[in-house]
Amino acid sequence: MYREGLLPSGKPMQALVQEDILVDSTAFSCSSCHLRSGIGSVEGQVFTPPVDGNTLFRAVAEAPMGSQGKFSRESIQRAAAGFGRPAYTDISLATAIRGGVNPLGKSLNKTMPRYPLDDDDMAILLFYLKNLSTTVPPGVTNMNLHFATVVTDDVPAIDRQAVLGPLELMANVSKSGKASKMAKMTIAAGKDDPMAKGYRTLTLSQWILKGPSGSWKGQLEEYYKKDPVFALLGGISNSDWRLMHEFCESHKIPCILPLTDFPVLSETDWYTLYFSKGLYQEGEAAAKFLHRREAHIQGLSIVQVYRDNRQEQSLSKGFDEAWSELGYGKTVHRIVTAGEVVNADFWAQIVNHHKEAVFLLWLKPSDITFVSALSNMPHRPRVVFLSSSLLRQATYTLPDSIRKYAFITYPYRLPDDFERFKPSLTGWFSKTHLKDANPEIQVKMLTIFSLVPQAVFMMQGYFVRERFLEVIDMMQTMQTMDETASIAPLYPRFSFGPGQRYAVKGCYITQLTDGPTPKLVSVSDWVIH
Repeated sequence: MYREGLLPSGKPMQALVQEDILVDSTAFSCSSCHLRSGIGSVEGQVFTPPVDGNTLFRAVAEAPMGSQGKFSRESIQRAAAGFGRPAYTDISLATAIRGGVNPLGKSLNKTMPRYPLDDDDMAILLFYLKNLSTTVPPGVTNMNLHFATVVTDDVPAIDRQAVLGPLELMANVSKSGKASKMAKMTIAAGKDDPMAKGYRTLTLSQWILKGPSGSWKGQLEEYYKKDPVFALLGGISNSDWRLMHEFCESHKIPCILPLTDFPVLSETDWYTLYFSKGLYQEGEAAAKFLHRREAHIQGLSIVQVYRDNRQEQSLSKGFDEAWSELGYGKTVHRIVTAGEVVNADFWAQIVNHHKEAVFLLWLKPSDITFVSALSNMPHRPRVVFLSSSLLRQATYTLPDSIRKYAFITYPYRLPDDFERFKPSLTGWFSKTHLKDANPEIQVKMLTIFSLVPQAVFMMQGYFVRERFLEVIDMMQTMQTMDETASIAPLYPRFSFGPGQRYAVKGCYITQLTDGPTPKLVSVSDWVIH
């Protein structure tokens, strides 16, 4: 009822909007405004009051918004209501839900739907609200918030340390800095100031998953049993993230920005926030780009060439699913078998079967050594696509002969644009003491290092797991482009928005310039519609 606007019977709840417009509540669920935690929201000048159990059933003093900050639960309550109120009771809360009148007899804002629930359904909703966000979750004490990070043993030691080092630094900074001092002062003085209550020191455990992936679920459960945590931060695996994702969903544990090429793609799962859809997203971008150039490829076959591994499959799947949603038919799949050599004869055979086609070459550097042979064939491909995530630095070695018809997916800020951030990143790299570590990993960890302490503070002592995720959503919505760029310089845009689980929603389609030192130049917008 609260999250989806559905009655226990499965039928949609009915609601009145603007006092007399009857609507289906699946479009106006309680959580769409008050959020999953019930602690309310702020967007621009629109404030939505808290409806969690701790707030509804206690009085709210009449006072103007003061210095408690725009994310203060008390400030949101007062700004939204415009006056103080006594604590709700079962009767007065039912009256407010049905008729839009608070315990003082004053009308609630007209934007608040009125729900004509019968007594049985009302009793269920009241019980839910009484218990909403009232339990202190694991990993929370008066002084500390306890986190963990998950690393699988298929990750090289240097990449593992590139993840662990910044997280350990973040915890050490919180212990030695203002957060620790303010937490101690708050407890000692018995303060009830939401801003002061937002300070906590951060502690971190390392959950290292070893052996075959089939054993990881059991290892995660054992770690959590012995070492319960508030949330998971970062983490890295070269394997599928699904087991970690499902573990977090089942235990309702936030997982913030794991480093994985294989995020779980879901429209309903809620507890893991990803950087992007990974390699899948590059395949999607290629499909959307080709759709915009439909006139140039009409009647041509679409041939995907890839090996039977997870990385290359993800690119192919992203393309196929987006291509199907755009209304096109199935593509041709040419899977390179184990031990098969990709040489000039290999390309000649494919071109003879698919003349003047569109080739999506989801291949790694070792398989594009002879790609220049395509240009010498009488019926060469009309268009070729490749992935910079697979090719890495080999992207810049593509032969001149194919550059005019070769397009490259690039899921980051363009290199020339990224150059302006390098001076400011020098200090970050020196803090992590990881000179030889993958810079991409280090810059992603800067995003986590910047986001998490800020989100902890903005929760202002209301340490509810769902609220942690919501605050990150709101922080990103309210930041300027410059603020976002400072914490996520890898990407031209980085924003979740309410309920969104993937912060990065774009990917450039690029081409190489001519000459021995080519540059990547964009031939598409960041978001391709």
